[in-house]
Amino acid sequence: MDFSGNATNAQNGVSKQVFEKAYVELSDRVRLIDQKLATKADDVVLTLALSHRQEIEELQGEVVNLRKEIKQLKSKKEEQRLNRYVGRKTSIWHQMFKKVQFARK
Repeated sequence: MDFSGNATNAQNGVSKQVFEKAYVELSDRVRLIDQKLATKADDVVLTLALSHRQEIEELQGEVVNLRKEIKQLKSKKEEQRLNRYVGRKTSIWHQMFKKVQFARK
């Protein structure tokens, strides 16, 4: 018996019609599996791309926040440095003024 249920000569093997029919069916199955595989691969790539894009956007947001924090820290440090300078300048003048008054007595 062959694939279609027809008796064949053992010496000749499978008839040409049976072989062609089986080949076409097999080719169709391979094409279908190939299409499913391609679709699945596209879905996986799309999902990964979207995930990576979201991660990149989150990282970009973190970079922006870190830049703001660094800018604030630099500004605060500069303000503290200026306050120390102004404080020293005032205390120097204050001390000199005290000395001048002390010298008058």
